[in-house]
Amino acid sequence: MAGDNVIVVGFMGAGKSVCGRLLARRLGRCFVETDDMITARDGRPIPEIFRQGGEEAFRRLEGEVLEALALKSGDVIATGGGLPCREGRMEALRALGTVVWLRGALPALLERASRTGGRPMLERSPSEIEALYRAREPYYARAHVTVDTAGLGVDHVVARVVAALRDAHAARV
Repeated sequence: MAGDNVIVVGFMGAGKSVCGRLLARRLGRCFVETDDMITARDGRPIPEIFRQGGEEAFRRLEGEVLEALALKSGDVIATGGGLPCREGRMEALRALGTVVWLRGALPALLERASRTGGRPMLERSPSEIEALYRAREPYYARAHVTVDTAGLGVDHVVARVVAALRDAHAARV
């Protein structure tokens, strides 16, 4: 049934992949990552897509993947940080299921994001990254559920998401 997915959104370094994977395991669901779908469809790693086609080419591929997500049912889906941040996209994600924003303080997010390579968005200046974060926040804020990740490990974040999903489901029934 469409609309029964759990979609995890947030800025780079929020823990979308690592928390999404554990959440899927806890809920007994499949885990899907939009960035993996993009590389599988395009055949190039994301840094290469950025280098060769620029950010616009990458955002176009995200749009195609967003349309493909309509076929998903009962999955936990982690989006790339920028995927929800274009007009109409958050509404499209909300139609696919319950959207969960993993919210964190920018310094902590950047510290985590810098631990893994291949992040073209980290090649910007600190002021550009902060502006990007501020511009994306209003999109993320449209999520059904917000989980503050400050000072929490993966297990605690996932436990909070599971509890919030239970509450959100109860509120809808």
